[in-house]
Amino acid sequence: MNAKQLKWAYLLILSLIWGSSFILIKRGLVGLTAIQVGSFRIIFAALFLLIVGFKSLGKISRRQWKFVAITSFFGTFTPAFLFAIAETEVDSSIVAILNSLTPLNTLVLGILIFGIQFQKRQVLGVFIGLLGCLLLVLSGDSAGGTQNYLYVLLVVIATLSYAINVNLI
Repeated sequence: MNAKQLKWAYLLILSLIWGSSFILIKRGLVGLTAIQVGSFRIIFAALFLLIVGFKSLGKISRRQWKFVAITSFFGTFTPAFLFAIAETEVDSSIVAILNSLTPLNTLVLGILIFGIQFQKRQVLGVFIGLLGCLLLVLSGDSAGGTQNYLYVLLVVIATLSYAINVNLI
């Protein structure tokens, strides 16, 4: 397999893992509380990162640990619980679609808070993605209107948390 095909294979695998996480959260909520599901997500992420990066822990300087803690909080800890709590009242497909607000929030926060420069094609790509998100959400409520859309705010906060993490990295 050449490098280009390998990149596509990685993208496919990542899409399957990331896309299925919302369904798995919803399934986990059948027998567990949202706090338990969020906690399991944190435990599994920590175990995976320890296995993969244990040898690199010693290379992190004392000054860098502050940034590791901040990015861990915004990139893993907070969203794990917010998504689980949101899915107690909102369908997992809606939560997954709303997760596509992350690139928009990343761009907006990057410009407003971090002063990043951007290219026109990046803005175009973000707004095409947002348009697709809006079309999917507006196309219908698969749960028959039984959802508490106040919990959508938790998803928006989670995507803002991801955006902060991406800009810090």
